[in-house]
Amino acid sequence: MTPAKRFKNFLRTTLIGGAVVVMPVTIFILLVKLVFDTLRALIEPLSNIIKFPFITSELLIDLITMGLIIIFFFFVGLVVQTRLGRGIIALIETELLSRLPLYGVIKETVLQFSGAKRMPFSQVVVVQVMGTKMYGFIADEHKDGKYTVFVPTAPNPTNGFIFYMDPEHVEPVDVKTRGGHSDDHRDRNGGGEIVLKRVNEFRAEFRYGENSDEKRRQN
Repeated sequence: MTPAKRFKNFLRTTLIGGAVVVMPVTIFILLVKLVFDTLRALIEPLSNIIKFPFITSELLIDLITMGLIIIFFFFVGLVVQTRLGRGIIALIETELLSRLPLYGVIKETVLQFSGAKRMPFSQVVVVQVMGTKMYGFIADEHKDGKYTVFVPTAPNPTNGFIFYMDPEHVEPVDVKTRGGHSDDHRDRNGGGEIVLKRVNEFRAEFRYGENSDEKRRQN
């Protein structure tokens, strides 16, 4: 591959990678702003009726709008906590929202940024499969409480096994640093700073393995 093609591929993959991260966040911010501006326009006529000392009309409208949005989010959150609410939300999501462009990407971004859902492969776990304990990574969490766990193999960590596990067979590992873990975990699982160090290397190599494979093919 010529240097010009390499630079072109690098530029394309870099731009696409940046867009994948930035666009969902930008679209989410724009949607929130649209809701805010629309609601603010509806409330603005009330500024002539509701007045508070030491608060300007503009600030009062903004505070009321933000308060209503927060209350709405809180109310929706309460509804989702019920079985009926979850069913209604799931129906709306399946029949309407899932058909909207980038809805899935925006949802995943919001869940991950808010901490409601962890990034894939960010949690190291010990899984028990056929009587044997293995180190792996949580690839996905399901509504029924079960996990999809990826267990890498050597020497290529991008290869491995995928297991659909019950939560009682998945034990989170408190990995504090790359190549380290808590003393509690070492005592309970028979040690292995070297093993966990290798597991963390697997995680890093898995995330960037495709780029490495591409470079090896080019060379």
